[in-house]
Amino acid sequence: MTILAMQGIRGGCGTTAVCASLAWALAQTGQSVLVVDFSINNVLRLHFNHAWSSKEGWASALKLQQSPPPVISYAPGIDYLPFGFSEKETYSLINEGLFEQKEHQPEKLPGFLAFLSSNDYQWIIIDCSNTLSSLKELSNSLADINLVLLNPDVECHVLLGQNSFPANRYFLINGFSPTSLIQQDISHIWQQSLSGLIPVILHRDEAMAESLAVKKTPGESQPDSLIVQDIHQLALWCQSLDKQGS
Repeated sequence: MTILAMQGIRGGCGTTAVCASLAWALAQTGQSVLVVDFSINNVLRLHFNHAWSSKEGWASALKLQQSPPPVISYAPGIDYLPFGFSEKETYSLINEGLFEQKEHQPEKLPGFLAFLSSNDYQWIIIDCSNTLSSLKELSNSLADINLVLLNPDVECHVLLGQNSFPANRYFLINGFSPTSLIQQDISHIWQQSLSGLIPVILHRDEAMAESLAVKKTPGESQPDSLIVQDIHQLALWCQSLDKQGS
């Protein structure tokens, strides 16, 4: 089993959509995938045609003092687990549980996150966009691969110099528009100087922008689009990296 945690260097980098799309692409190559939402936005589920009004999720179950809900099967090879609708009280419970685990049983996961130790999948993908710092720290420590999404703009370039990243991190350019001169320049700078930059670029594509509206990944709704080809290449890269590490 390989754990892949994904986060944007800032909000709006497209992390959630890429998480869902990568899961679909991996499943299309015969891999089994569990996609877990760590984001308090609780949006990942909507890429898998989940009901808008549904409140279920692993975090909402924690507040109700219930066991984590069973994972939801979406398509062959893809299961997902929503974060659930939650409030600040839930965040406190998560932080307290992770603090207790770190203090007293650092080698074990707290019971409400036991699904992260499942051996039923070849891949577990964690959406770490807009999450609690405690969950981000945990996912960074558990992940075999940490993917940091970058939009090719000046703000992301500045933030690269102001942030620290896990040792096993890789950078992925998302939303690239080849007609933009500034994006061309920034991408060229990163390709020349940024260690850990993945040799795959995700282009800006309306198919990705429309995926949330139709509640399906581009691989399912628009399989012939450019972004689906890009995500397929990303899936192959992930698998090649996984084989190198095994």
